[in-house]
Amino acid sequence: MERAMHKSTLLMAGAVLALSACASQPAPEPIAGLPVPGAPAVGEVDAPDLVVVISVDSLSSQLLEEYLPLMNGGLARLSREGTLFLNAYQAHSMTETCPGHATLLTGSHPARSGIIANRWIDIDRPADERVIYCAEDPDAPGDDMVISASPLKVPTLGAYMKAAHPGSRNVSIAGKDRAAVMMGGRQVDQRWWWGNEGWISDLDRPTPPVVAAATVATQTLIDAGSTGLEMTEYCAAKPEVIAEGQWRVGDGRLGWAAGDSGAFRRTPGYDGAVLALGAALIDDMQLGRSSDAPDLISLGLSATDYVSHAFGPDGGEACLQMFSLDRNLEGFLDLLDARELDYAVVLTADHGAPHLPERLALQGIQTGRMAPDLNSSAIAEVERQLPELPENWVAGEAPYDMYVARDLDAGLRAQAIAALKATYAAHPQIEAVFTREEIEATPMPAGNPANWTLLQRKRAGHDPERSGDLAFVLTEYRTPIERPGPTFISHHSSPWDYDRRVPIAFYRPGQAPVNRPDVARTVDILPTLAAHLGLSLGGTEIDGVCLDGVHGKRCGN
Repeated sequence: MERAMHKSTLLMAGAVLALSACASQPAPEPIAGLPVPGAPAVGEVDAPDLVVVISVDSLSSQLLEEYLPLMNGGLARLSREGTLFLNAYQAHSMTETCPGHATLLTGSHPARSGIIANRWIDIDRPADERVIYCAEDPDAPGDDMVISASPLKVPTLGAYMKAAHPGSRNVSIAGKDRAAVMMGGRQVDQRWWWGNEGWISDLDRPTPPVVAAATVATQTLIDAGSTGLEMTEYCAAKPEVIAEGQWRVGDGRLGWAAGDSGAFRRTPGYDGAVLALGAALIDDMQLGRSSDAPDLISLGLSATDYVSHAFGPDGGEACLQMFSLDRNLEGFLDLLDARELDYAVVLTADHGAPHLPERLALQGIQTGRMAPDLNSSAIAEVERQLPELPENWVAGEAPYDMYVARDLDAGLRAQAIAALKATYAAHPQIEAVFTREEIEATPMPAGNPANWTLLQRKRAGHDPERSGDLAFVLTEYRTPIERPGPTFISHHSSPWDYDRRVPIAFYRPGQAPVNRPDVARTVDILPTLAAHLGLSLGGTEIDGVCLDGVHGKRCGN
C-alpha cells in the first residue's frame, strides 16, 4: 500500500544541540509517603537506562488498527516489534486530556488521582472563581493562572524512580501544559510545553540554552509557514463532508500561514517540535548514560488531537497526520539508536476520538451534536418549577458534572437536585443521569473495563472532594459540543468505548514482538514499568496491576 509522501517534519535536533550546554539543576522537593531511598529492588531485573513514555493525544485503537498495516516507520516499529495491547482502556468515564494523562504514570484512576476532568467546579468559591483548571494552583496569589502539579494527589513514576535512585532524572515535554504536568508530576527536573512565548515551564529554574535554542527553531518554523502535505490517493479517498452545513472538511493538507501558531498546532510539525526538544534534552542532560540510576523522559504529542477536533479523526487530514506521526517517530527512534542507548519505550494515548456525525450518517448512523439549548433549557425548567432558587444556585453543565450550591436550604437543595435529574433524564440526547449518592454507593470496579456499566465507569472517575452532585452520559455517538466552530467540530469526553479504547505498546530493542489480544488498562503501565525497573512502590495503593509476560517479565501480582 502507498505511504504518505511528504518531507519529514521532525526538527533537526542537531541544529538545536549546537547551542546546548549542560546546566546543573536543583533537586526537586521530595514527596511524603514514597518508598525510602535505596528501597530494595523487586527481584533481579535487566532494567533499561532510559525509559521513554510517549502519549499520542487522541490515538484510539481504532485509528491504529486502520493505519498500522499501511505504515513502515516508527509507529509501526513500536507496534510490530514490541508487545502491543490493542484492547487497552482508559477505563474511566470523562475521557479528556488531563485525567487520561494522569492515569499513565500514576497507576491510578481519576477517583484516586483527583484529576477528574480538564476542569471542575469549586462550588464554595465566588461565582467568577469557581472553575478550576486541572493543572493550576487555585490558591496562587494574583489574577493570572499559575500552572502547577499541585492538583495531582498521587506520585508519578518519576517520583518512585527518584526514591529508589536519587540520581534519576525526570523530564516531561508536551504540546499541552496539562499533558506535561500530569506525566511529569511533582518531582520533575525539566518540564516544558509550547506557549505563546515559546517553550514554557512552571519550574522556577534557569532556561537551559538548548531550550532557548529550541524556541528559536520552533518559532522560525512557524514564521516560515507551509503549504502542507501532498494528499495521497489513500487519504484523498476519505469522504469530504460539510460539518454543521458550514465547514467543509476532508481535503485539508495541514499547512499553516506564516506566523499562525494556532494552525501550526494542527500539523505534524507540532509533534516534531516536541520530539526534537526531547532528543535535544536527552543529549544535553546525558539521559540514559548512567547504569546506576535510570532516567525517564515523557513526551506528549498533541497534534493528532488538534487535527481531530478541527477535522474529525476519520478524514483526509487525520490520514495525513497518522502517516506523518509514523515518520516523526521513526526519526526520533533513529536518534535514540544512533546514541547507542539502552532504552525502552511505552506508547499509548490519553483517550480516543469519535467519528464526525456527518461521516457516521454515511454509515447509516443518525446522530449529531448536542442541542445548543440542552443545558439552558433544562436549568430554565428547574427554575420554573422552583422559583425560590437564588442566583448562582448551580454551576457546571452536561456532559460534565453539575454542582448545586451547598448553602441552600437542605430541603430546597434536595428538590433542585431531583428536578435536575428528572429534567435531564427526560431529554432524548441524555442516556443516563447519576447522583453523587448513586455513584459513591457503587464499589470501585475491577476486571475487564469493556464490561463495566456506565455507573461503574463514572465511579472510576469520581472524587468525592471534586466531583459534582450530578453526572451525565450523552447517548452513544452524540458529539459533546453545544457550540461548534470552524476548528472545533469534534470532541471526546464520553464513557463510550470509542473514547476509552486506546493502544499500549511496550518496546525495547531486541525483545521478541508479541501481539496481546487480552485486555489491559492505562493504569497498568506504572506497575509494569516499576517491575521492569526493579522499583518498590512501598505498599502504595494504586488501581493498576503489572501486566504479566511483557518482554518475558513475570510479575507475581
